[in-house]
Amino acid sequence: MKKIAIYLIMILFLGVSCSEDVKVDPELAGPLYGLTKGEPGSVDELIYNTWEEWGMYYLYKFEPYAFQVTNWSGYFNKWYTPVKEENTEVIRKIIDHIQGGIFVGLDKDLVQGSWFVRTFLCDSLCDDYDYNPEELVATYLENGDCIILAGVGDKMNNFTDEDWDNWKAELSSLLISRLYLGATEKPTDFFNLRMKDASGKEVKWILAPWLEDPAGKYSPNVYTFRSNGYVRSKPNSFQSETVNIVDNQMDLADYISFLTTTTKTELNYNFKVFPRMLERAVALIPYLQQVLSMDLEAMQNANCPGDPVEPDYFKSLKE
Repeated sequence: MKKIAIYLIMILFLGVSCSEDVKVDPELAGPLYGLTKGEPGSVDELIYNTWEEWGMYYLYKFEPYAFQVTNWSGYFNKWYTPVKEENTEVIRKIIDHIQGGIFVGLDKDLVQGSWFVRTFLCDSLCDDYDYNPEELVATYLENGDCIILAGVGDKMNNFTDEDWDNWKAELSSLLISRLYLGATEKPTDFFNLRMKDASGKEVKWILAPWLEDPAGKYSPNVYTFRSNGYVRSKPNSFQSETVNIVDNQMDLADYISFLTTTTKTELNYNFKVFPRMLERAVALIPYLQQVLSMDLEAMQNANCPGDPVEPDYFKSLKE
């Protein structure tokens, strides 16, 4: 009887609970990590507004080792130094270059599903549990749903425009690779146009001697690889020009970068001089626009305001 009574009381309790309107505690809906709106015009306000709009955290004030969490490969323990108070203004540039640069022309939902929820900002960072000058991180480390950006301090304060362009290109390539890996459909038509030998197998390298550029505009390496439909050869830690052909993922990233960061004048020149580049671009563009939801014109315009392409430029390209 006691069990029946307890059961009836539970039913009554659940019935009463379900009949009432549930009110969400507004405190539970707010941001984590103690984000505050800060003073009007402050870096903290910008960080808060970015979280409100994108659901992404930019964290420069956090508990020690907040990103030192276990991942699939084991414990993630890295040496770092926090951002100095006098260097926090550079965070504006970081957010502007990512949110207002790298993300431009991309579908917001896709970006939110592919990019990191948390971006930790550090002055110095080592890919080691203790300080090791040989393991200092130049740009970033990844760990699960977070990315840790290094150099947020004197290093970035002294960045030239070219330094920022290179920094953005590295993060943009990372984003593109995450978008690509998250897509169920792959650019088959584009990959099918990779260089093949007489037996139909993919060629892995293009040996020297390379072709000379009659116009003298490009190095023999770049001219040869573009003549065969590749933006560049696969670089290594010692040199940017090699005999190796890029893999599929780098091939895709190279083309996206080429299409969206090259001036209209240069695009037209390359498509005229290198028909193979045009053929592969035409095969890739529908995938970028329809599957990855990229607004290629908007991306190119943002990166090349001095020489932008017109609306539907990429859609109208023909071999």
